[in-house]
Amino acid sequence: MMTPPVNMAQVQSIVQRSDGIMEAAGKKKAPDWETGAKLSAQDTPTKKIFMQPAKNELQQYAAEYAAESNAQAQEFLRKRVNGVPVIPANLHGKALQEYVDHTLMKKEEMQAKTLVFISMNMPHSLLRKWFKVVADNKKLFENTVFVLRGWPNKPEGLPDMISQVNGLMPSYKKTANVEINPIQFTDHHVNLAPVIIHEAPDGKWGAIVGDGDGLRGAIKAINHGKGNPHKIHGQTWKIAEPNMISIFEKKIKTFNWQKAEAQAKDRDWQEVRSRIGDNLPDSSNGRHYTYNPSIIATATIRLPSGKILVHKGQTLDPLTAMPFGWSQSYIVFNPAQPWQVAQVEAWESTYPNVVMMASELPDSWQAENALVDRLQHPVYGITPHLAQRLGINRVPALIRPDGKVLSITVPKEPLERRRK
Repeated sequence: MMTPPVNMAQVQSIVQRSDGIMEAAGKKKAPDWETGAKLSAQDTPTKKIFMQPAKNELQQYAAEYAAESNAQAQEFLRKRVNGVPVIPANLHGKALQEYVDHTLMKKEEMQAKTLVFISMNMPHSLLRKWFKVVADNKKLFENTVFVLRGWPNKPEGLPDMISQVNGLMPSYKKTANVEINPIQFTDHHVNLAPVIIHEAPDGKWGAIVGDGDGLRGAIKAINHGKGNPHKIHGQTWKIAEPNMISIFEKKIKTFNWQKAEAQAKDRDWQEVRSRIGDNLPDSSNGRHYTYNPSIIATATIRLPSGKILVHKGQTLDPLTAMPFGWSQSYIVFNPAQPWQVAQVEAWESTYPNVVMMASELPDSWQAENALVDRLQHPVYGITPHLAQRLGINRVPALIRPDGKVLSITVPKEPLERRRK
């Protein structure tokens, strides 16, 4: 049988939340179950096996993670309340009858929910058999979820495991519900596989440990009140997958959050630099000139009332329509040139009310902060359109309003710098 293709949407939804942690995880010491042939005391079934509330922030985080991974596996829960289908309001006639099978509704209302805790360490022939039992039965399919504790602690661990699980399904379209949910293992204190936890029709939960009764047999035994979480029926296996909760705990203690934050800021900063900036050439000759920023309307512009605001062909002077503040000045410069930064400092001492813009933002977030600290002023990035509207094509440039025009000063590059 050909192995079904990997559902990359499933891979991506989990990888996006864990990729950063797993990438930084590094090589860890092999867990006890990998090196020890004999089960430790913690690997035996415990007396407390039923759901308990989250005790700390880590388990709360894991619960959120579990809810996300659970979304696809238990999609039917979003369509049912207490096992009864929720009827969409827009269904009528034949479509309504096809949506609701009244004969099954009563049975589904009594149908229990089942969690089957498994590990890829179990014989694949057994997993394949149990997946088929559930996939072939509509009621079992809708109420049964197979739960894995985690995936191998390596970059390709998750997609490889999902591919392996898909390969054990009856077919690509006919599958059982499988989720990765470490919080379930933690809260139910499951240390061996398989463990079947099942809610009987009377609302009471029971558990069977081991494969001795088979999946259907375990469900039937629990329905008759014969579940026993402290007795092993048949054979059990060590859980091969690491407990992701433990990995999270280790990484929370050792993870370099400051470094991660700095890297995130640098990534964001590089993305900003790629979008903002106009690599204007540096000035080599001094120049002082004026620029008229007026524009000609290419179409007639009307207000919502229908009144004409601007006629096509009309000349618009933004300095008249929206005058600059009487002391407002604009400075555009290249922060990579020390002489231009020094020129900006000189301008700033003369013209206190300025807006500073860089033709190219510094190459890192730290460099931007250092520049702002030095100038004691925010430094924004300019765009080609804005540079055109301000009438500049060289840096550094000082732009000041002068009546109906802009007065622009472009200083000459210092002679000592040109000689170097």
